Amino acid sequence: MENRRLSASIARKIQRMLEGETLPSSTLPSWIAQELLEEGLLSVLSKGSRKSYRLIDAEACMQYIGNRYTGGATLSRWIELSEGNEELDRGVLVRETGDSKAISLRTFRGFLVNCYEPLEAAIRESTFTLSPLEGTALFIQSPETFRIGEDILIIGIENGENFRQIRRQRYLFEKQKALFVSRYPQSADLRNWLMRIPNPYLHFGDFDLAGIHIYLTEFYRFLGNRASFFVPTDLEERLKNGNSTLYNKQYAYYKEMKVTDPRLEPLVEMIHRYRRVYEQEGYLE
Repeated sequence: MENRRLSASIARKIQRMLEGETLPSSTLPSWIAQELLEEGLLSVLSKGSRKSYRLIDAEACMQYIGNRYTGGATLSRWIELSEGNEELDRGVLVRETGDSKAISLRTFRGFLVNCYEPLEAAIRESTFTLSPLEGTALFIQSPETFRIGEDILIIGIENGENFRQIRRQRYLFEKQKALFVSRYPQSADLRNWLMRIPNPYLHFGDFDLAGIHIYLTEFYRFLGNRASFFVPTDLEERLKNGNSTLYNKQYAYYKEMKVTDPRLEPLVEMIHRYRRVYEQEGYLE
């Protein structure tokens, strides 16, 4: 018999039946219903064309679920373990269920940061100087406790090559006290951190329709005018000799894109006028 994972949603429904409820047959996934039927733990009640399920032996069902799915943890504890507790680690799962993979956990949470001038920062109550050596970056794995000064500009670097070589773009941000961040791995961790802090956010990405769409949907939508899109002063000259093939590929997808940040309307108009785009790697010097 296939060993399936018991989600918090399914566990809640079984919990309701353990408490004496009768549930419509459409409520339970067919695989768990069939399993409980085969074990003699579930009865089918019919009323016309409608069917519902009721447990025959709640205590036996609780024991079966504990042995097969929760490693002995109660259903209420299983639900608690399953529901996105950021402090939950695999050690807890081993201790309480006997299986570090009993529940899918995203253990690699956080985002990368870098800077070329030392910056003061803090994790929980511990302060430190953020100053990665050239060729390295720092991964912030507890973003909910990561703090920096409010006078620091957060610069989001879209492409990995540009993030890896921030010192080759220093001329673009010479007067800025800046912390560079990367949105990879692609998750909401960076955005959630940005939403918790008051610092301004500057998005440095490709000067194309896809890059603008990333900025609008993943940052501006949540940060409002605290976010802005970096437009270098010489961009128009570079766009004149930009990539027309990439523009044509993107046009079909983004030609109707709604530019919700009015500050970007001139840039979008410029891209359409020249029918070209420019990738941010061109600013590596």
